[in-house]
Formats: sequence, structure tokens, C-alpha cells
Amino acid sequence: MNHTSHIIRFAVVLVAVIAGFFILRGFLVPDSFGVQGDYKYGYHRGASDAEQAALPALYTGSKKCAQCHAAETAEWQAGKHAGVECETCHGNWQAHNNNTKDKAGKDSSIEACLLCHGEVEARPADFPQIADMKKHVEDGGGAYEKGMLCVACHSAHSPQQ
Repeated sequence: MNHTSHIIRFAVVLVAVIAGFFILRGFLVPDSFGVQGDYKYGYHRGASDAEQAALPALYTGSKKCAQCHAAETAEWQAGKHAGVECETCHGNWQAHNNNTKDKAGKDSSIEACLLCHGEVEARPADFPQIADMKKHVEDGGGAYEKGMLCVACHSAHSPQQ
């Protein structure tokens, strides 16, 4: 049995596949991929740094909000949410501040509050956690009503309870 012709066909197909891969890669992969300064072949597209720097700032931190919202900032800094950035609940700064008088968005839903305050075993025991909303309201001396929001009892900027 002579298998030489099969081996030659397989080798030709293999070479064609490998060559096709490199030709296709040349069209699909940007020139700056793998180039970072003098270092080459890292998993980084060199041109992405300039592209990202040219994008407008979306999240700017609470200092930017404090420039116009001094009263809210003072209340927030005195409260237990002082470590939570404004944009966590109000969304990004650009949506509010494109020289408009539109109000900043806010998410007052129970789900938004439970992202941080939902019961999770890994959280410290002294961190306020809520396993059952009805029980939480009744433990605080209130009467639970369906659809009730956390802000009905707690100030979002300065929750003291």
C-alpha cells in the first residue's frame, strides 16, 4: 500500500489552511494589536489608549456633583452613605449635565437598595442587610404596604436608621 499521495494531499491542505489563517488574520487584526511602545506581542491594541482618552468622561465622581449641589452633598457627607458615589444611584454625570436643567436620574427601587443591602453571608455582620422587606419594616415599627420603597422611611442621602 502506497500512502504517499494521501500524505502529500494532507500536507497541501494543511499548508493551505495555515496560510489562509495568516492571510485572514492580516485583514482582521488591527496593525496596532500587540504593540505597546517598544514592547511587542502583548495582548493589547496600542491605539486603544488614545481612543479611550478621547471619549467624553461619563463618571466623574462626587466632587463634580458637589460643585452645584452643596446642600445635598453636606447631607450625604454627614450620613452613612458618604462612601457611596453619587453616580451609583443617580447614573452618569453626562446624562444630567449637558448644559440642561434635566434632573439627574435616580433609582429608588427596592432592588437598587438591595444590591448593597440584600442579605449576603459574606458581608460583615454589622452591615445593614435585609432578608425580608416586610419583617424589616415591621421591626422598625412601621406597617408594610405592598410596593413600599426604602425612601419612605430612609433618606437616601443620609440614612440614619
